[in-house]
Amino acid sequence: MNSKNRSHLLALSLTSICILSLAGCSSLKKTDEVAADIPQVIPAVPSDETQLGAKLREHTADYGNLWDEVTEGYGLPTVGDDKVAKHLRWYSNNQRYLDRVTEQSKPYLHYVANELRENGLPLELALLPIVESAYDPFASSPSKALGIWQFVPQTGRNFGLKQNQWYDGRRDVVASTDAAVRYLKRLNTMFNGDWLLTIAAYNAGEGTVRRAIERNRKQGKGTDFWSLPLSQQTQSYVPQLLALSKIIADPEKYDLELNEIPNNPYFTTVNVSTPIDLAQAARMADIDPKELRNLNAGYNKWITDPTGPHQLLVPIADAAEFTLTLDKLPKVAPVKTSGDYKVKSGDTLGSIAKRFGTSISALQSANNLKSAQLSVGQNLTIPGQSPLSSPYAIQAEQEIAQRNQKNTGTYYTIQSGDSFWTIAKKHGTSINNILKWNDLASNAKLKPGQKLLVVNKAPVQPQDNKITYHIKTGDTLHKIADKFDVSKKDILTWNKVKDESYIHPGQELTIFLSAKN
Repeated sequence: MNSKNRSHLLALSLTSICILSLAGCSSLKKTDEVAADIPQVIPAVPSDETQLGAKLREHTADYGNLWDEVTEGYGLPTVGDDKVAKHLRWYSNNQRYLDRVTEQSKPYLHYVANELRENGLPLELALLPIVESAYDPFASSPSKALGIWQFVPQTGRNFGLKQNQWYDGRRDVVASTDAAVRYLKRLNTMFNGDWLLTIAAYNAGEGTVRRAIERNRKQGKGTDFWSLPLSQQTQSYVPQLLALSKIIADPEKYDLELNEIPNNPYFTTVNVSTPIDLAQAARMADIDPKELRNLNAGYNKWITDPTGPHQLLVPIADAAEFTLTLDKLPKVAPVKTSGDYKVKSGDTLGSIAKRFGTSISALQSANNLKSAQLSVGQNLTIPGQSPLSSPYAIQAEQEIAQRNQKNTGTYYTIQSGDSFWTIAKKHGTSINNILKWNDLASNAKLKPGQKLLVVNKAPVQPQDNKITYHIKTGDTLHKIADKFDVSKKDILTWNKVKDESYIHPGQELTIFLSAKN
């Protein structure tokens, strides 16, 4: 979190918590049905809780259900456009999708809504990560956008999101939300307070929207969002958010059910002074490793960044136990962190990699290089040494992969000595299929511990030839059809979908594989 954000965070002392335990407990968000004389329990506050953690506990509101507070903070214009109606029809026929994305939002929604409210932004924007990423902190797109807010690398850097081999702030829910709030405020100022243009610019880029406005102005046409000649994706993006906000505000009107989310902070932050093994800490504190990983998705490995940020998000209910566990954790061996190198005449990526004991691919990744071409005087970040995965991390990855296998094919963990040929042979499929299912190039390198989606050879029973595919950000119907070697028309038919504009990140698609796959 940047220094500006830190400056206005107020620490909450243990004494204050004790004083509030009688009167303040009743101000914790609850439904009208809760009797006033039933004692409310405030989880123990860890001594290493950060200022952010204190801030998260500080806010109280009038609603027991977080959705009620979100809808109370709505501020976008009411629109009855046909494109909005189209998405309303889609949502009203997809209860399972709504269940899944709202469930995924639970750990993060309170924090996101609170940040938007404190910055005076309309709370419909708390639903934007559903449209962007289905609230998946590990969501990625072909344009290399990451996280719940889907920042591309350069925009992330523009808003102070650190990106290195250890940590990517675009996946950090707290850091990326702070960046998204600042970005949205800047866009809204740029477009004179017009929120529909602001949201369109968040999707298409400010330059694209400004050029469209100028083009229409010269032609004497309207310059509101609905009049602009924007891409089909952006023309669908804004109505999708508007439709979703209507659904959240009145699910019964659309014959849908919306599961309540308690209007309490889900996580707090705990300071860590040195790098720690996340998986081992989760195991010792009896926290689900997947949950800890999802809350701390900014870390690229199962270890915290040696150079900071030195804090972890942990569920409030587990914070006290987790803090006690930190003192018992064995110290992680010191790791060599990144350094800088100025390119000299005659240098190549290969020679630099050899000199510093790293690889060409690691150098390219650490410096976002698209080619091997270097310039004399260019500054390069030299990536540090990556620690070997601990047994705890390996076990955690395996458990997470096993849970994710349900109805989505099989995830295979690459072992030392594996090749695409041996994996394809083991699973009775082809190398091309494995490359296609995992969006890999033919020259992709395999790493032990990496997970590959492998759809096993089709059984004899046709009904067993079915898989469920979760749509990712950046997916298109053509790409999905090509991935599984089926037709776009078949996918639409199997899922009773009218056309491609009705598919969304996080949605499940039923796909029947052909025998050759």
